[in-house]
Amino acid sequence: MQPPRPASAWLLVTVAGACLWITGELAVWAIAVQGLAIGVSLVRRTRPFEWQRRALPLNLGLGAIVAATIAIAFSGVAATTIPLAHFAALTQGLQLCDARPRKTEFLLVTFATFQVILAANLTDSVFFIPLVVATLLATVWTLLVHTLRTEALEAGELASVPRAITPGLLRTTLVASGLSLVLALGLFVTLPRLRSSVVQGGLPTPGLSTAGFSESVELGTLGRIRQDPTIVLRVKTVAGDPPRHGAGYWRGLAFDRFDGRTWSITPPGRNRVAGSAEIGIDFGSGRDEANLVQRIVREPVAGGVLFGVGRIRRLQGTVRRLERDASGGLYAADQGEHRVRYTIATRRREWRDEDLRRDRARPPRDGARTLQRVKLSEEVNALARRIAEGSLNDADRVRAIETYLLRNGRYTDSPPDFGGAGDASPIEAFLLNETAGHCEYFASAMVLLARELGLPARLVNGFAGGRENRIGGFIELSRSDAHAWVEVHYEDAGWVRYDPTPPDLRIRHDSVYSGSTLHQLGSALEYWWFQRVVGFDRSDQMQALKSAWLAWKRVGRDRESVGQPSPGAWPRIDAVAWREMGGLIIALGAAVVLFRRTRGAGPPPHLHPDYAEALRLLARLRLERTASATPRDFARRVATSLPVTGPAFSAVTEGYQAHRFGGRRWHTSNRDLRALRDALRRDRP
Repeated sequence: MQPPRPASAWLLVTVAGACLWITGELAVWAIAVQGLAIGVSLVRRTRPFEWQRRALPLNLGLGAIVAATIAIAFSGVAATTIPLAHFAALTQGLQLCDARPRKTEFLLVTFATFQVILAANLTDSVFFIPLVVATLLATVWTLLVHTLRTEALEAGELASVPRAITPGLLRTTLVASGLSLVLALGLFVTLPRLRSSVVQGGLPTPGLSTAGFSESVELGTLGRIRQDPTIVLRVKTVAGDPPRHGAGYWRGLAFDRFDGRTWSITPPGRNRVAGSAEIGIDFGSGRDEANLVQRIVREPVAGGVLFGVGRIRRLQGTVRRLERDASGGLYAADQGEHRVRYTIATRRREWRDEDLRRDRARPPRDGARTLQRVKLSEEVNALARRIAEGSLNDADRVRAIETYLLRNGRYTDSPPDFGGAGDASPIEAFLLNETAGHCEYFASAMVLLARELGLPARLVNGFAGGRENRIGGFIELSRSDAHAWVEVHYEDAGWVRYDPTPPDLRIRHDSVYSGSTLHQLGSALEYWWFQRVVGFDRSDQMQALKSAWLAWKRVGRDRESVGQPSPGAWPRIDAVAWREMGGLIIALGAAVVLFRRTRGAGPPPHLHPDYAEALRLLARLRLERTASATPRDFARRVATSLPVTGPAFSAVTEGYQAHRFGGRRWHTSNRDLRALRDALRRDRP
């Protein structure tokens, strides 16, 4: 009777299944069916049900799984990987229930590996990597125990298996698995990244698509997401002085046309930016040299908008196609539904009124649209003139408008209903009545008042404020940090930011939960996992190779200028180069160790040629050894059927047993085989 599967097989299936469970893509019923199959087969491991040994029920189960997979595929799911995930999970459970005789556990291992590969395409959870490690250990141990049992079964010494499974064997397994992980890490760093078009993420929720992160913004939509704490940006400063806590503005899009209710960008449309963002794209240099470099992980945002502080000078990251609109807004085209990681270098400057008073507010080249005026009542025009009365220059006029709104406005996420104003713009009602609303109303009002005075202005949206994650060392910005402000264009200074929204209620106050250590730890782990593992792509590899090349050239220059380095001298190589070079050295070392341990070992001996010849001779008489029969069992069967041949074949069997399982050389194989041939001639009828 064939022994049951090793207990580690159930651990293997469970951890491999968990890789799919954490993706959130498996239906609850599929998880329940797989879990039930794992539980039932484990409980009945040594005493399986009769149906577990019969082909018909198992084939019917496989047919049901295929039918369910087809139904899921035609149910309208976005990714073809999801039906495959259901098929793999359910088939794996059915495999455990199969108690029929088997020769190998490789099919079980193959499906477990398939589940892990599918899960890698469906999740970026921080729990995935420990599950992968657990799957690797369970796989190695399952195959090891299965091999030992197979060998012991053939030798007829199944009881000796527990003695072979020792702590030393477990330590060897752990070391081998660890070396495999090190080698995989080296390959992960060095091999080219491949993109999969099979997986498509879920659509972003409507909040961000209606919050102004698209090419048009309708008044009154931003307040809808003010209570949503979902994180959108994680920002880590790499170089330069970041904005002080709570005072950062991450610019998204700029809008220049207003029809009274909706802002839009003119002219519409976007153009592709030449170059590869994975290598790095430059947007300018000279006096506008970047003074701030930040690494940003952006969650799904409708439209694929990218954000940054100040004027963008360079961008590098996981952006396949970079596009730009007429107002300078940047988009990761076709990546609005996915996380995007990029490093952005910007020119950030806080302008003082003293500097701007010597400048003039003038529209940029081909920017007359920033002076466009909306048909408003004379009261609004009079209000604008009254606010700016006494100002001697453009900078003071702009500041006067901002100050007026800050002092007289009242912030609220639920502004009054301005729909009763007829054909008039809600901004007109906002200015002349309660002056209560959220940032879109304040920013729109300032732009319109500035344009009434002939000052070029536009509305800008993005994120402001944020919360510091002290564990991860980065800033978190959530949907509730979405904000709108104003930019006014000066002849020399260019676009200058103003924020007329009263900050008392606009600035989000952290909840006890959102500021907790547990929340910060979870967010930091998620950021690290995506930054260092999921998002590691060709741009990171190119940057690593570039750093290593520059370090090599730097070492060469040092040798040429100084001569041969003195003993103890150490070349100066940056941290990135050391990290990547160290990973390569470790990976190569692991490969060498594995090669040296396995070289020359060759395949394990199986059937001795003389024993195989003996089996062939007996097969002529229709005496064939089955897969489940041990050599000694078969020898006893031969002795029963052929009394004269029995002793001769028993001698052949014992010699083979001693050679294969006892490690002794079979010196008498030729003599034993000749004796078998003689006995067969006498035993034939």
